[in-house]
Amino acid sequence: MNPYQVMGIIAGCTVVFAGVVTLLTMQGVHILLAFLGVYLLAVWCMLGMQRRARESFEFREDLRLRPYEREPQVHRRRAREFPPVKPAVSASINS
Repeated sequence: MNPYQVMGIIAGCTVVFAGVVTLLTMQGVHILLAFLGVYLLAVWCMLGMQRRARESFEFREDLRLRPYEREPQVHRRRAREFPPVKPAVSASINS
């Protein structure tokens, strides 16, 4: 992301935060309680988004690994199981 976009998002979130705290204060909620409540709500939302992102990433990892887990061991071959390679016969012009 562009640094200006990041700063714009931070400024937008700050304005929304201040607006909600101001609205709660105008409704009669003590300013410290309003500040703490909005702050804790924002932290709770961010932790929830991180949890969902982690679960989504783990789900994608499972989808990527699943074909290997479903493939039976019978059809897998290790490098030692392949037939030995015969050395190539080198033809020399002088012989």
